[in-house]
Amino acid sequence: MKFLKRAAAMLTACALTAGLLSGCGTERIDPATIEYIQFEQPEEGQDIAILDTTMGEITVLLYTDEVPELVQNFKDLAGQGFYDGQVIFHVQPSLGIVAAGSSTPDGNGGDSNTGKPIRAEYSNNLWPFTGSVSMICYEAGALWNKDYYCDSRFFFLGETEVTQDVVDEMTQYNFPAMMKNAFVDYGGVPQFGRYHSVFGKIIDGMEVVEAILGLELTYESVDPTDPEVSGTQEQLNNNRPVEDVVINSVTLSTFHAEDYPELDNTPTQEELDDLIFRSAQEQAEIDAALTGEPVSEVSASSEASE
Repeated sequence: MKFLKRAAAMLTACALTAGLLSGCGTERIDPATIEYIQFEQPEEGQDIAILDTTMGEITVLLYTDEVPELVQNFKDLAGQGFYDGQVIFHVQPSLGIVAAGSSTPDGNGGDSNTGKPIRAEYSNNLWPFTGSVSMICYEAGALWNKDYYCDSRFFFLGETEVTQDVVDEMTQYNFPAMMKNAFVDYGGVPQFGRYHSVFGKIIDGMEVVEAILGLELTYESVDPTDPEVSGTQEQLNNNRPVEDVVINSVTLSTFHAEDYPELDNTPTQEELDDLIFRSAQEQAEIDAALTGEPVSEVSASSEASE
């Protein structure tokens, strides 16, 4: 699985110095247009998928409006029973990765609803925060015409704290205060942004993902962030639970608030308003420092309502 090598190398291969908001080979994004929908309450009737595993159920909110082709691919495969009986083929605790979606335990059994790789689809409103669910993307194509593609393989992103080095780098390169603070407050892997494509988030069953991340693995010593104990690339690529974790079935449904009184990875409105207000204040200071103009006052009520 080349993606695993690429994932471990993301700190340098597509570093923040290259600009997360310009992605790896993608168009530049206007930070002012980003809507942080992953922190908002789901809409009634929004698509969800319930993955029944041997460790428990995981409910995923699907962002059909944001990345329709990727969600349709996932839904079509789920409807065909493609994911039923599959094992978790890779776990990488240092990055919070729990990977699934391969018809073979070695992770090389990717497929799609067309039988061919799908061109990666990205939304400016979806980012790899803790609890996100992303299609595994990889670079392919001729040397002069490379692009990013994906298939059936995806990963859950567990609780992953953003290191101070990454926070400092986001600050140094003038990332939007809202995005930086969201990663600091709620965790995630900023380096995956605009590479692996987010198509959903866990709203129930986060404890299942954390339990999988804590299982005994085939190569306990593998840690891509520590070259002294990193093991071989083969070990890194095949690090999965000693005892198989199996996806029994995937049920497609729709979200109804009464079924989910408490949502994982979703702040309360008060917490979200506080994040928005703090970030607006910080952004005003950043903008003032860049332009040399006085810091404009930020209204808590007006910013929280936007």
